[in-house]
Amino acid sequence: MSELGLVCVGGGMGKRFGGDKLAVRVAGRTILEHSLHALCEGFPAAPLIAVLPAQRLDWWRCELAERCTGATLIAGGLRRQDSAQLGAQAAAELGCTVVAIHDAARPVVHPEDVRRVVDGLADADGAVLSIRVADTVKNVDQRGMVVATVDRDELRLALTPQVFRVAALQRAWSELGSEEAVTDESILLERMGMRVTTVEAIHPNPKVTVAADLLVVRALLGARCA
Repeated sequence: MSELGLVCVGGGMGKRFGGDKLAVRVAGRTILEHSLHALCEGFPAAPLIAVLPAQRLDWWRCELAERCTGATLIAGGLRRQDSAQLGAQAAAELGCTVVAIHDAARPVVHPEDVRRVVDGLADADGAVLSIRVADTVKNVDQRGMVVATVDRDELRLALTPQVFRVAALQRAWSELGSEEAVTDESILLERMGMRVTTVEAIHPNPKVTVAADLLVVRALLGARCA
């Protein structure tokens, strides 16, 4: 897809993690490098943009100078959603009409799933990589008492990358603004009544949020790189 742009969004010093989780090395690469390489393997010809904290940008430029020469590094905003918008705008300036936005803290994402969710966009406005809910889900009240059991067949857990038509994102940002905090861009498209589809992941894709998550990530990446 020649009009596709790849955007990898990385946050700052994670409070729950206790440091810069993207700089942790697993199987010879940093968390950020694993995410960038997975995106690049999925679509080698697509522009690759990494949106990183301004205070860490020079450090990352030195760190990635020899191993990720194809990535363009830019400074992000105060919030994740601000960084995603900056990344999408940078892709649009390169002529991209479709953008895949990936959370850099998901280093195990498989290139095959990257291709699947991009292909899954089809004629929709957005496509979200997702997994089915395996556990029974309970709806509870403020006291923690069970109110109902939710039908998990209708539930999906949202992963990344999430793929969007740039025009749809720009319209949503223009009409809805960016004051309200959102956890992903698909929420904005949903509120606009746009079409957002889901694509089921066929490989593990955990997120590094706390230090304990590294146990799973190390095992998965170690097995893949062995």
